[in-house]
Amino acid sequence: MSHTFEEKTFGNLTYCDTCGQLLWGVRRQGLQCKGCNYTCHRKCVATSANCNRPTTRFLDDDKGESRAESYLRQLKQKSGSEDGLLTPSTSASSTKSKLDTMVPDSTFKNICAIASSDKFQTILADAATNNDEPVNAYLANQPTLNPQITTKNFTRFVSRCGPVFAFRDELLLLLSWKNKIDTLVSLIFYCILCIYPKLVLFIPQVIVIYFILSNYPKRRHIPRSPIKTDNFKDSNVEPEKSKSASKKPLDEKRVLGVADSSSSSFVYNFSTLFQPATDESPEYLKNLRNIQNMMGEFNEMYDWVMSQSKHFNWTSELETMRILQAILVISSALAFIIYAIPLNMIFLFLGLMVYGVNTRFSKYMLKELQPYMVQSGKRKVAGLKEWYVSLEGKLENQEHLQEISVYENQRWWPMRGYLHEMVEGERSPWSNYTGTVYMPIITEIPAPKGYQWKETSEWELDKTGPWVDDYLGIGMHEQVAISPDTNGWIYSDDNWRICRPQIDPVDDSEKIQNKETITRRRRWTRECEKL
Repeated sequence: MSHTFEEKTFGNLTYCDTCGQLLWGVRRQGLQCKGCNYTCHRKCVATSANCNRPTTRFLDDDKGESRAESYLRQLKQKSGSEDGLLTPSTSASSTKSKLDTMVPDSTFKNICAIASSDKFQTILADAATNNDEPVNAYLANQPTLNPQITTKNFTRFVSRCGPVFAFRDELLLLLSWKNKIDTLVSLIFYCILCIYPKLVLFIPQVIVIYFILSNYPKRRHIPRSPIKTDNFKDSNVEPEKSKSASKKPLDEKRVLGVADSSSSSFVYNFSTLFQPATDESPEYLKNLRNIQNMMGEFNEMYDWVMSQSKHFNWTSELETMRILQAILVISSALAFIIYAIPLNMIFLFLGLMVYGVNTRFSKYMLKELQPYMVQSGKRKVAGLKEWYVSLEGKLENQEHLQEISVYENQRWWPMRGYLHEMVEGERSPWSNYTGTVYMPIITEIPAPKGYQWKETSEWELDKTGPWVDDYLGIGMHEQVAISPDTNGWIYSDDNWRICRPQIDPVDDSEKIQNKETITRRRRWTRECEKL
């Protein structure tokens, strides 16, 4: 670290810390560093050692007693332990005297000296007890609206935004497979980054290294051929003209941003790309055109978003609610995909899809198939919307109107036929579908709690089938494929497993032994409405 020297008059004999000789004179005998008190002759400044006391300015800077120091001083006065604890001023002076005799010789010692100093601890205590809200420096220093500042900043912005649009144009050309080798190389690098995503941390370093290497040819001196003054009548004028003429092509290349073919083999030449364009240069007009088109695209996108905002601002409460539900469903599916599939594989797939869609074959196929794909997508979306609306209507009606189902069960008894008499331990004559819930005869079944029987409804026998849930459209196991007979019965075996309908079993010991069609059941329904 360099010294901060100032001339000083010494009242005592003082020697130079560099050469060890006496500083002669009556006034202003030599120079002394403000930071570390290093003293030397004026001629010894070039050979003086580095300043190794960077902490003294921080530790010795005293701007008065802070709030924390005042609080600590009051505590010490109350406790009366002045001998045990030094006041902040005394501790600061003692620290200063110690630092005058101790010179840290490393950065680590400097940091330790700052961290262990009383001043640093006082600053920490002051920051903890300070309740003042700091003013945002960025917002406070913003200049007011001014036409001159606006014109100046806009001109500077136009002259410096060229790299952004150049990167955009090159990226679009790269994805369009204009140069197949460059696109293939970029595809390989993209795949490597997706497989090893930690390599992204090296991208800034690679850009800086390339920027440094691309500027390396500028430091090399370009040799010039010697100029013979014997061929000129006026040696004072003609050589200057020849020099200016030799410099002109180089200056034009630098201003227009033309890169030398020997300087870089990459697409970009950072040594010229980041140079501001002048107001009369073609690059300035090109940047101005790009900004104009970008503003138009932004305005069109903004107008489209605002035109679609009616679907999201609860103008139509039903439509906004459906969009919200769809977003929640999609987010749940996306969360499962992200959980099941690594994120780098998702980016790899999306990147490969972008590269594939921009090929000539894909562009032609999409151009031809796009009308049919759009129509098919619209039909699918309309069908899905219609199904969702109908399901939503059924669920909404289910809250007000429900259908109660009761199943009548019978078993075959030899010489007696089908009766409501059951084997001990099995289902009751009237039950739910599974047979686990006992129910009385339908004429004695009350309406569910909170509902009442619909006035126009009576118990009806389901003769059509199959047995499905009327609201959700979910089939009840085997009944989807088997329909009831003319009396609504569906036949089953001894374990109530569904089988094909057939005639009543005869009184045959073989039939009874095989247990064929010895149980049956049918469904009764009635509607009830909410109170």
